[in-house]
Amino acid sequence: MDIRDLRFLTEDAVEREPRLGIPELNSGFVPHDELRSVKLLKPEVTPEGAGSEYDGDGLVPLLAKADLGKEGNFLVRAEMTSDRDTEGFLFAGRRRMVMKRSFKAGESYTAEFAVNVSPIIPRTYSEPMEDTALDLALAGRGMTLTGVEVTGFDGPTVYIAGDSTVTDQPAAYPYDPALSYSGWGQMLQYFLGRRMAVSNHAHSGLTTESMRSEGHYAILFDRIKKGDLCLFQFAHNDQKLDHLKAFEGYTANLKRYIDEIRSRGAVPVIVSPLARNTWKGDGTYNDLLEEYADACRTIAEKENIPYIDLHAYSMDFIVKNGRETARRWYFPSDYTHTNDYGAYMYAGFVASRMYELGLVPGVPAGVTEGRPEDHKSDWTPPTEPPVLKLPAPQGNEAEDDNSAKAGSGAERTVNIDRPDDVLTRAEAFEMVIATVKFFPTNVYNDMFVDVVGHEVYAGSIQCAWQNGIIPASMLNDPEKRIYPDRHVTLAEFLEILRLGYLSRRPAGKVIESLDTCGLAQDEAVKRGQAAYICGQVSI
Repeated sequence: MDIRDLRFLTEDAVEREPRLGIPELNSGFVPHDELRSVKLLKPEVTPEGAGSEYDGDGLVPLLAKADLGKEGNFLVRAEMTSDRDTEGFLFAGRRRMVMKRSFKAGESYTAEFAVNVSPIIPRTYSEPMEDTALDLALAGRGMTLTGVEVTGFDGPTVYIAGDSTVTDQPAAYPYDPALSYSGWGQMLQYFLGRRMAVSNHAHSGLTTESMRSEGHYAILFDRIKKGDLCLFQFAHNDQKLDHLKAFEGYTANLKRYIDEIRSRGAVPVIVSPLARNTWKGDGTYNDLLEEYADACRTIAEKENIPYIDLHAYSMDFIVKNGRETARRWYFPSDYTHTNDYGAYMYAGFVASRMYELGLVPGVPAGVTEGRPEDHKSDWTPPTEPPVLKLPAPQGNEAEDDNSAKAGSGAERTVNIDRPDDVLTRAEAFEMVIATVKFFPTNVYNDMFVDVVGHEVYAGSIQCAWQNGIIPASMLNDPEKRIYPDRHVTLAEFLEILRLGYLSRRPAGKVIESLDTCGLAQDEAVKRGQAAYICGQVSI
């Protein structure tokens, strides 16, 4: 297709069309939380190609979209060039990496890869949404997309079912791979190239049970066919539920999936859960998923199906490198979820085992040649945590530390559902992070045993934890519980709001001047009262 037949996205287009703001239906790139008012997507399109220039820290991708008119598998040839020495990245679909390479000034390159386009149930939605579009994201300084060719692809599909450690995670731009959440499933296409198309139906928070009950598995099962593969990797959320113990509900659910995938003539593959970077107080590794990894191995042997021991591989990597060094391959302050470097490395291992097991068409079992790179990875994260210097938000001039203030009467008029219900802790975190203009994260880091990742409030609790908004009194439970359904007193709510406010305005004192509806400090706060109190604060 002519380069001008592609649609190149801008923030204005996303604002006009809400569907363009759903990461799962687009490229998976979203503006940084601090830059919602800044226009960084500035595509420059000519008959010769399309590019985008940005001189700040990180990379701002060129986002292209083409409606293919139908779902299915496609073979894509993307031509690009660079006007300088640079590192170039190309992502397809929901931020699935398909190219990563160094360019010399003036060099041209054609990336060829398979792409799967299918419906999906986005986060916070309950019904599948159709998707027939090819999405491309080109990131790299001086990079230009010069041509795109799309044809049919009749090769097999690799379907993936799993949780947040596998899913297609969105990334903020300006893009930095060390500061981007990533599931290994979204890096797998890079290692399979044009041999197989990856269709990733893993989602944050899922268990072997909710994968089915929330409708995600039905999308996969309705489309899988003879010759396809289905990779299953669960456990991070199953282990939080009593009825999904490793050798009980968890094993039973996997067995049912195995039987169903086989009934389609496809091949089920069990992948043991990615290890966490967790350690005991005495400095020895703390394997929180050992029993589930054992269950994976047991059921794979019993059912005589392919088994990929990602748990052992990732745990070995963590133990050999130690807690601090291993952190470089995980998202900052997160011990469960990898960044792009970690996901790339672990996807390389999964792909190498697929080659060795004879699961990749055209490659005999035991042969590892043919994949783009060795799974040990030539892509290494920086030794020091990167810090992006972000451009100043537009239309939001710098204010002094005390600039936040009690709002006007109009701001205090708040409409909220169930205003007379008593506020819970989970609702308090949701309300405060919205007030101070943070956003719930797409993943949950398992810091509390009574919050399962698929709960709608899990992302808010993760955000509150990452930004220091959870009071110390709620962090000292010996059983590591946060009690999300526990009612909140005025004193507790004001402390949450104070911490949230201080995360934005370190020297501010506006919390002390709020109208608190005449409530006593130890009195439970109702939802309507909490919304009214928050309505007095502007950031």
